[in-house]
Amino acid sequence: MKNRLNKTAQRSIGLLLLARLFERMAFYLVLSILQSFLMYQVQPGVKNIGLYYSFFMGTLIVTTFFAGLLGDKRNRNKVVITGFVLLTAMYLVVPFLSEVRFLVITAFVLMGAGVGLTLPNLVVLLGNLYKEKDNEIRGLSGFILYTFVVELGGLLALLSTSFLKARWGSTSIFLLAAACGLVALLLFMQFTRTYRLPEPEAAQQANQPSVSMKKQHRVILLSVLITALMINFSLEIRYSTLVLALKDFTGWSSELSSMLTPMERHLLPLLMLLFFGWVMRTKSMHWSRIFQLMLLGLAFAIVGYLAFVGFTPLKEFIGEKFIIYPAYSLLLVAESLLAPIFLYTVYRSSPVKYKGLFQGIYYGVLAVASSLMFIGRSLYGSMGSMVFALIAALLLINAIVIIGLKRHVAGKEKINQFASI
Repeated sequence: MKNRLNKTAQRSIGLLLLARLFERMAFYLVLSILQSFLMYQVQPGVKNIGLYYSFFMGTLIVTTFFAGLLGDKRNRNKVVITGFVLLTAMYLVVPFLSEVRFLVITAFVLMGAGVGLTLPNLVVLLGNLYKEKDNEIRGLSGFILYTFVVELGGLLALLSTSFLKARWGSTSIFLLAAACGLVALLLFMQFTRTYRLPEPEAAQQANQPSVSMKKQHRVILLSVLITALMINFSLEIRYSTLVLALKDFTGWSSELSSMLTPMERHLLPLLMLLFFGWVMRTKSMHWSRIFQLMLLGLAFAIVGYLAFVGFTPLKEFIGEKFIIYPAYSLLLVAESLLAPIFLYTVYRSSPVKYKGLFQGIYYGVLAVASSLMFIGRSLYGSMGSMVFALIAALLLINAIVIIGLKRHVAGKEKINQFASI
């Protein structure tokens, strides 16, 4: 895809992505040791750990929803800077507050607010840099890199944690997270100085789509938000239900974790880089191709889950690892395609004045999908491996919805072309 961005915009995208990388690295550093930190240094007990997580995640979800709208109505850059400042400060002070329960809870609330303030607004800032008009599609590559740096941040955090924790304990992890948060803040402040977007009101007036485009985008947005809930739930259950099933199928436990975790951490970023390279080489991108890529991702996921439906009879003829590795790889291919495309599609089809709000709604949808994982476990308890056939059927229904959406958009485009002649 031909890149028509000037050098200033390209540099700004680089700064924004680097800020996101260090922010995610800081977040995953803390997340990787949070359970052990709470258990051994704050207050032992599963219920107490759940309480702290609830404060953190509840604040994150609520803040994410309102932070996007706040960015729409106020200075988006200042909202993000506030989030980075909160995160950096809390990462720095949390290990020194472990003896005072109220202060720990307060710190977790502020940490959740910090993450929530940055999540939707960074996405909108990235999309705004491409200045797309009407049905122009050229920002997908940036959103692929955005999801790539999220995965890369998780990988770097995992490697850093394994090195530091054994030598200097949990405090060193928090200090490194604070340092990463500070780097993210400095990079973002440099971003705000490098590329100055027009005032929100002026940008909205210049990029207002036609009435027909608004209606088309409204249909796309609603369809994507509905399907995103079911698709993300289907992909998320591989972390819980699928792993539980594979332990039952194979009798493996620690060995299974040592297989899938490194595979996930290393293969997913690589797949996203390959996807980015393919998009950059594509001469033109349009809505029909976006929907085709969605369907391709769903096809990979459906085949992957169907392979696990037939795991027990297949392993009589094929080695267990020769089933697990290819089938699980198909699920990772599906996520590498679907995650950035859905993120981009929500941004691109959202109303100009409320892109932050709808990004917040989308992250809320992802949170709901993650919270439904218990349903997968419950269904597995009653259906066994046939639960994956149900998931494949659910994905197929979503594919049919997207096919209908693709035809609807193609029909509207033909009508618009005919009207313009």
